[in-house]
Amino acid sequence: MPRFMHRRLLRHIVGTDRGLVPYLFLLPALLVLGWFVLYPAARIFVLSFQRYSFVREAVWVGLDNYVRLFQDGTFLFALINSFLYLLVTPILIVVSLGVAFLLDTKVRGVKFFRGLYFLPVVTPMIVVGIIWQWLLNEDVGLINYALLATGLVDAKVNWLTSYPLNLFSVMFVTAWKGLGYYAVIFLAGLMTIPKELEEVASLDGATAWQQVLYVKLPLLRPTIALVAIISSISALKVFDELYVMIPGAPAAEKTLVPLIYQVAFLDFRLGYASAISVVLFLITLAFSYLNVRYWERD
Repeated sequence: MPRFMHRRLLRHIVGTDRGLVPYLFLLPALLVLGWFVLYPAARIFVLSFQRYSFVREAVWVGLDNYVRLFQDGTFLFALINSFLYLLVTPILIVVSLGVAFLLDTKVRGVKFFRGLYFLPVVTPMIVVGIIWQWLLNEDVGLINYALLATGLVDAKVNWLTSYPLNLFSVMFVTAWKGLGYYAVIFLAGLMTIPKELEEVASLDGATAWQQVLYVKLPLLRPTIALVAIISSISALKVFDELYVMIPGAPAAEKTLVPLIYQVAFLDFRLGYASAISVVLFLITLAFSYLNVRYWERD
């Protein structure tokens, strides 16, 4: 192609309002998104209608996997546990919001406490899980030792071997680890609130509690919605804590993601595991939508 035609083509691409240049910049990211996210998601959706393993050809079974799901007691118990795990979300919102209000004060040493609260967030989940597994151990754990020494309990508590106490113990660890992360998000939201609004409220005679209730919380609704969505998704897809802290527990005592792992990579029933994954995706999508509608309503 002659050089003048190259220049004309380049001017056409760059000069038009709807030129191709923005799309060319987006192309690498779109290719990565399509190959590593959209294609696997579509593949899992198709597999959910098949009976497939690594050693057999795929057989189309239609809705059979989904029908079997809701007749499977293990799946139903794991589903209930996943919904129980969502209790972490309101707890995290309330506690992390309270911590954010405390960290937003101008007192000596507040920067140290901001870093201290964020320390569990940057600690790997494997390390956190092992530490808490030792602390909650029924025989040599520090928590049982302290409870017995102070007379608060008469016998050892089976924190990690008795259902549903083991599930609630892991839920506590999840909330403890995520507290600093969500507190920082709320703290960032508080810093965007104009100080003039607080000054005007003070001049009008509003107490500190009234300022929080009628000035700060309404302005934090988008931030609360964000935290609610993120924490709900994290609660529904929790895996590491359960895998590390209660590895020997039956699948029925865990949530959907460990069940997917067991069905797919230990039982090699990829079609059935894909059906569970699709159900989990739909539940996550529904909770995200409900959170957005609730927190962003007028």
